[in-house]
Amino acid sequence: MLPGFRRGLFVGASGPHGRAAGIERAPPPGYPAPGFGPLRDVALVTLATACVVTIAAASSGLYALAWILVHGWSAWHRRRPRPEFTAGVSVLKPLCGADDELERNLLSFFRLEHEPLQLVFGAADPADPALDIVRRLAARHPHRDVLVVVGADESAASPKVGLLEALLPHASHGIVLLSDSNVRVVPDEVARVLPCFADPRVGMVHQPVVGIGERTLPAAIENLHYTEFAGFLSIAATVLSGQHAVNAKGQWVRRAALAEVGDFAGVRDHGADDYVLSRLVLARGWRLRLAAEPVRTVQATWSWRQLAQRHLRHSSLRRRMVPWAYPLELLLNPVPWALALLATDLAWLAAPLVAVKMAIEISAAGLLRGRSLAWRHAAAIPLKDLLYFTGWFASFAVRTVVWRGKAYAIGPGGRLAPLESAPAVDFAARPAA
Repeated sequence: MLPGFRRGLFVGASGPHGRAAGIERAPPPGYPAPGFGPLRDVALVTLATACVVTIAAASSGLYALAWILVHGWSAWHRRRPRPEFTAGVSVLKPLCGADDELERNLLSFFRLEHEPLQLVFGAADPADPALDIVRRLAARHPHRDVLVVVGADESAASPKVGLLEALLPHASHGIVLLSDSNVRVVPDEVARVLPCFADPRVGMVHQPVVGIGERTLPAAIENLHYTEFAGFLSIAATVLSGQHAVNAKGQWVRRAALAEVGDFAGVRDHGADDYVLSRLVLARGWRLRLAAEPVRTVQATWSWRQLAQRHLRHSSLRRRMVPWAYPLELLLNPVPWALALLATDLAWLAAPLVAVKMAIEISAAGLLRGRSLAWRHAAAIPLKDLLYFTGWFASFAVRTVVWRGKAYAIGPGGRLAPLESAPAVDFAARPAA
């Protein structure tokens, strides 16, 4: 029998002079009949212990399998020659306020080593401070094809899609990169990703996401989560099951495929427009492709409030959009299940399982980010896992979210319904998208 949860010893109903000796004794008045109560408790405790052990083992095993898949996939891509393909690229960059290190992020796009390249920036508000940064960078790089668009279609529930609809008519090339404002690229990023379109059947390419630039503990936790969830586990899910978890941090789409799905008309009211757009492209017979080059998103000086707001918004959307997959997020978080073993006679297993999980995540983060984690941030992995485990359950209580200064109710399938009142936009302290 498996060890039970720690508690007082159960005492049998019969002593050495009980039924074994052929003596039947009636219980005193007011006492329950002996036998089934204690045995039932033992069975329930044993069953609960078996469940915890099974889930902890399965969770740790799946996490280790993900590590094997990602390392194998990365090694295969490093050895594989890039196919020959070139095309013009239009980068659509919706802006709203001053994200962490925004100027450095935008500058990285001006330094891309690719031609022809078009940069199309836009903001809904002409007073948005991000536009001043764009104009300053454009003046310093006169050779770049840069266009600034002011204004957005306010009839779209999603403020980002409303901006993208204003930017798209100005795109002049056959490949379009949809890129959030907190993304930073390397000079040869286009050369690393564009060959994925060598297959004419590929309509969309997406990149795994890693978080970088952390200077506060909340920012470190968010970057760890992004690298784990949208990078490491996203790659493993694609390799193992063929399921693509497309993220707007690095979403490339063939202009012809975008036109076939009606541009952004089908995602105007969705909170997860990136994922829904990928489903529409796939439904039209185009293929999706996961690039080997991760895209970097910068979270540097986040607060605990920003961390909680974004996680609850994203988890609430995922729960409504892909309800069958949402429970798997619990299974792919080994730390809480390992810590649950502390309540059993297998408590000695908790520390090794947590240590193995941390080692795997540190290794995967180093592989994808291209640099090792600072030890003070690596030590925050168990805290991160417990916070997101709690947030998984908290998402069931979330009915409304605030995004880019507007309040929304979240409906079935992740659809957004604007609410009448919302807090004013604070450009200087706006949470990242």
